[in-house]
Amino acid sequence: MTGPRRFRAGRFLDAAAVHAAADANPRLRRFMRTIAEHSEAGEVRSRRLLEHLIRRIVDDVGDLHLGNALNRLERIAVLRDNIAAILDHVLEGGTLPEGVRVATLGEYFDQLSTEMRELSRPREGIVGDAPLRLADDAGAYADSLLREFDGGGAAGRHAEPAAIVGDAFRAMPADRQAALRRAAELEPAALWRAVAAESEGGKRAAVADLETRLGGRLTPDELARLRTAVDDLGRARSRGLQMSDARLADALARIGDPDLRAVVAGGDVWLTQQLAVHNPEALATLWRRFRDGGGRADDGPGFRAYLRHDMVTYGRGVLGEYSAAFSLSSIELFLKGPDANVKVAGTDLVGIGHDGWVWLVDDKSHRASSVAGVSALTDNLVVNLRRDAADFRDAIARLQRDDPGFTPDPRILDAISRMEDAAAEIDRINRRGSASTRPARISAALEERRLRLRVTSAAGEVREITQALRDLGLAVEPTGTPVPLPPVGGR
Repeated sequence: MTGPRRFRAGRFLDAAAVHAAADANPRLRRFMRTIAEHSEAGEVRSRRLLEHLIRRIVDDVGDLHLGNALNRLERIAVLRDNIAAILDHVLEGGTLPEGVRVATLGEYFDQLSTEMRELSRPREGIVGDAPLRLADDAGAYADSLLREFDGGGAAGRHAEPAAIVGDAFRAMPADRQAALRRAAELEPAALWRAVAAESEGGKRAAVADLETRLGGRLTPDELARLRTAVDDLGRARSRGLQMSDARLADALARIGDPDLRAVVAGGDVWLTQQLAVHNPEALATLWRRFRDGGGRADDGPGFRAYLRHDMVTYGRGVLGEYSAAFSLSSIELFLKGPDANVKVAGTDLVGIGHDGWVWLVDDKSHRASSVAGVSALTDNLVVNLRRDAADFRDAIARLQRDDPGFTPDPRILDAISRMEDAAAEIDRINRRGSASTRPARISAALEERRLRLRVTSAAGEVREITQALRDLGLAVEPTGTPVPLPPVGGR
């Protein structure tokens, strides 16, 4: 089950506009004055806190409103489809579909009118006549706002990790410190641009600019030490921006396994600690799989390598499915679309083409360039055909339970029936007859029922399949270009 959709509308607010609105409102001015009087940071903290509160509340109200609007749009789409299906049936010369009354059509139009009207009334669209509640417990909501603020999310985009950068400077050899001090005296702005650069390309350009400005004023040895020092400070700053002590402490407090807690505490800020902060449930699952596979409880580097391999493989699989779905122009209607569950066994995509043929697709974007086995479309084809067909029939039954007037597309019902017939015939072929003629008979059975088996390669690696797979009727469908991946040691 996925959590509520997040839209983060607050990030679009201009900080200057927020502060101007606060200054113009007497109650907000009193709020800032009160906070300033009770805080060592004074007015600076009060202004940052107020900006944080406004952004977070805009986030939460926006999520509530936009989530409700999307739900209404989904209901509107279902109603319009039902109305269109009934009207198309009548306009083609038929009577009303079985079980549909004339009054039903009127009820659909009334519901559609209500949904459209409510969609244009923002507050009523959120909660109707009820009070607007962002949380069940106001105290807990307020506490979460303050913890988030104290965790480092309140100074606009970020709060500069000055203490961490200072520690990195003090840990440097004296000659690097001297090179930095000299550069800071001569070109302070250019030096900071080099330290604060966000990308490798940006850093190279900023360092080149800094060296040009310092040309003739620092010796070649000093410039070499300066380059190293800038790299050290930049890495320290990036780590500080990615993970504050408060955020890490909060993440560690949520980890029950002491071994995993120790690995995260001493782990990589870019991967292990970020996963602990943003998705602790996934971290716990991956840790359990790592340990079950023989990983040691104290092997932090090994666990990081395991995480990265899993994420790269998983990410390429997700990219492949979605890219294939959007690139297969021959498919007009997907019965089974792309999703994030790339590790679940079975077909990846099932669709109906413009010509009525059913496509059964398995994506291999995260595999080798030559494919010798596609178990989803060979060894497990009968099981997958039956499972997919049963899932489609269950989905139609749920729609009909939710809306008795729902009429499924006849093309979908026909495709499901052909998949079931093909599964029965291929099962019979697998159990009877000569093994040498089996591929040809399976291919003929699929052809007769207008089913196609396809291997897609959205990332461009797969270029060939074995003759045995071609004998079954499989073909490669290139749907993209290669996607370069960073080296294992990269961020």
